[in-house]
Amino acid sequence: MQSKTLSQWLAHLETAHPTTIDMGLTRVTQVKNAMDLAPSCPVITVGGTNGKGSTCAFLSHI
Repeated sequence: MQSKTLSQWLAHLETAHPTTIDMGLTRVTQVKNAMDLAPSCPVITVGGTNGKGSTCAFLSHI
């Protein structure tokens, strides 16, 4: 097995994974459609860094 230098490993790692993050839900929607999933009730997705707990508490009283 051939050993690699640090520079070679770093170059490999930079090409092994995408450099951008896809922030959309396109891929999730494609999986849902492929699995023929349909919720039987309305669904609200709450995401983000802060405020999920209070947002869900508020929504539970609607």
